Amino acid sequence: MESGYKINNILLMESNFSRVAQVTFMNFNELPNYHINIECLIEGSTIIVQETLTLEYKINNIVEVSVFIKMIGVFEKIGDTQQTLEEFGYINGAAILYPYIREQFSNLSLKSGIGNFIIPPVNFVKMYSEKKHN
Repeated sequence: MESGYKINNILLMESNFSRVAQVTFMNFNELPNYHINIECLIEGSTIIVQETLTLEYKINNIVEVSVFIKMIGVFEKIGDTQQTLEEFGYINGAAILYPYIREQFSNLSLKSGIGNFIIPPVNFVKMYSEKKHN
C-alpha cells in the first residue's frame, strides 16, 4: 500500500504589490523587513496549508514597496506515515509552497522595475520547532 502525502492543489489566493513612483533602489545585500506566516487546518486526512509573505521596504518611515502574497496548498494523507499531519503541514507542506511564493515575488519585483530580488530559503523545521516552543 502506498503511504505518504499527495498534493491535491496549490492555489494563489492573493497577491498585492505596491510601490511609490520613485523607489530608493534597494541594496540587495540587505533584506527589507519581511515575514513568512504559516497556518494549517486539518480536516480528517486533508491538510490545508496557508502560507503568506508580507514584505515592506521603508525609507525614512515611508513605505516605498509593499508586498503581500498568500498561497494555499491542499494535501491528503495516504496510508500510514510516521509524520503527523501537523508536522507535514508546517514543515513539508510549507516547504512545497515556498518556491511558488518566491517565484511570484521575484516576478513582481522584476516587472515593477525594482530589480531581481530573491527571498532566501527558509528552514521550516526550525520555524516549526520555534512555534511549538512558544
